[in-house]
Amino acid sequence: MKIFILLIFYSLAYLQVPYSIEFNSSSNLREVSSGLSSNAAYDIEILGDSTLIIGTDTGINLAYYDQSGILKYGHFVGINLVEGGNPALTIKDDIIAVSGVQSVDTSVGSQSKGMGISYSVDAGESWRYIDQPIDSSHQDFPIYENKWACLWGPFNENSLYNNKSECEFNCEDCDGNDGRCSMYDYISWGEQDSILNFSVTTEIQNVSYGLSIHGDYIYAASWAGSLRRFNYESQNPKWELVPLPMDNQDILNCNSINISEYQINPIGNTISTSNCGYEFDNHKVFSVFTVEDTLWVGTANGVNKGIINSDTCIDWTHFTAEDYGFYDDWIIGFENQILDNGATNRLWAITWDRQYSGSHLIYGGPPSYTDDGGLTWHTPDELLNRNLLTYNISSSAENIYVSSNQGLFISSNYQADNLWDTFFLPDQISTQSVFDAELLENFNSLFLGTSQGICEYDGFDFECESVTGNIQDNLFYAYPNPLDFEVTNQLTFVFNNQEKNLDGNIVIYDLAMDRVAKIYSSEITRWDGTNDFGDRVANGLYIAKYKHSNGDSYLFNILVVNSK
Repeated sequence: MKIFILLIFYSLAYLQVPYSIEFNSSSNLREVSSGLSSNAAYDIEILGDSTLIIGTDTGINLAYYDQSGILKYGHFVGINLVEGGNPALTIKDDIIAVSGVQSVDTSVGSQSKGMGISYSVDAGESWRYIDQPIDSSHQDFPIYENKWACLWGPFNENSLYNNKSECEFNCEDCDGNDGRCSMYDYISWGEQDSILNFSVTTEIQNVSYGLSIHGDYIYAASWAGSLRRFNYESQNPKWELVPLPMDNQDILNCNSINISEYQINPIGNTISTSNCGYEFDNHKVFSVFTVEDTLWVGTANGVNKGIINSDTCIDWTHFTAEDYGFYDDWIIGFENQILDNGATNRLWAITWDRQYSGSHLIYGGPPSYTDDGGLTWHTPDELLNRNLLTYNISSSAENIYVSSNQGLFISSNYQADNLWDTFFLPDQISTQSVFDAELLENFNSLFLGTSQGICEYDGFDFECESVTGNIQDNLFYAYPNPLDFEVTNQLTFVFNNQEKNLDGNIVIYDLAMDRVAKIYSSEITRWDGTNDFGDRVANGLYIAKYKHSNGDSYLFNILVVNSK
């Protein structure tokens, strides 16, 4: 689910044509093509009793047991499906919603672009689509028309301008220097119809990283678009903004917003050199999750708990790590765990470190949980001490599963504070990272999503699937992987289970498939993480292609971290 926040520029696919599977047409009326479309299984959600929906970097896939109990894989095709990868996926009953993202070239380099939301109300039989939410320059309230405002205020009728140049002539930043203006529009919420909103007019960096379903609405959490929703029952759905507390607000009650001091702004107006202004981090939204009539929203400034009073009214409480004790304030996702025979909801949150220095692969964070609706939080010591980068959390009737860059960790429902087991992947998966895990309880099968495919574990054996079919033991791989320059300065290649079996050449590519380095391999072969010019490569994902002397070719993904 949240791996795209890290890997939005790291497409893990180097794909081959999916192999053929015969589907039982009587049990599958969906428009589906056989086989997986990608090895990178980021997000796994359960549909019904025997089907999994899988978010990948190339579109949504599925796995299901047919009437004979045989596990089969496929991927959705047809109209109204989002393009690109799937940074968010959610399911409630027969309703499925999935977001899309692509990397596009811009004047400032490659950027992520939100591709909208696809949703199905009939378990994937048919799909509908809505564009990524952006704010039009056309206002809902004609008396306001198009207005420009200084990012540092004040925000009143006398400080809103029809012309950007006039606005910037009168704009001063929080440090007393010439400031800049941006377009603002007005939204309605509850009984208030003049709430100021920073206009987000592009899909660039406007990606929906979280989705949730409540009532007739699908909610979307977007980094540059804040929290929004639409009515999926409508034949012509329209996006609407949902106001969240500002950074300095502990509560925000419906119909009580002080419109003279409040604005929705996922961009911020801070001046780093003077340490003035506001980040507006609580409007930079990563995740959204529903438990009964409570909406939980994770941002770059903590947790927001929303009590849904009506279709147009949500009262918010804002929690921060400093005040309430969870690990840190980047809240990437949630999971609800049922305890005490359904009597207790334990809410888990993926809590990442707010520090940022090029990559959260350096930092990351463990999960934290609350048993009392957010008033107190706990972080399991064993996971805290491992310096995890948590990707996803899932639960079953018996266990809680934490997927991370260090693998999958499992605890029983009542031992989460101090007793966690490490779940070891099979030999045919050469990476230790697990992106997500789900247990199909009717079949007692645990499914694990990795960058190299999906593995099913039935309690005794593994069956792993990739775009080329069932994964056998890897003939070609390298260790250690990731190549962590804070630990080592080289990795070693292995072919056919032995280092000395290399005989051919290895070409290292970046994700644009541009050559980075070529290595002539004979017996023991290593790579020091440099390109053909001797310069150390940047952090990221690389593809090693080995061509053996007999003409056979093999591929392996290498992740480089802590390159300086």
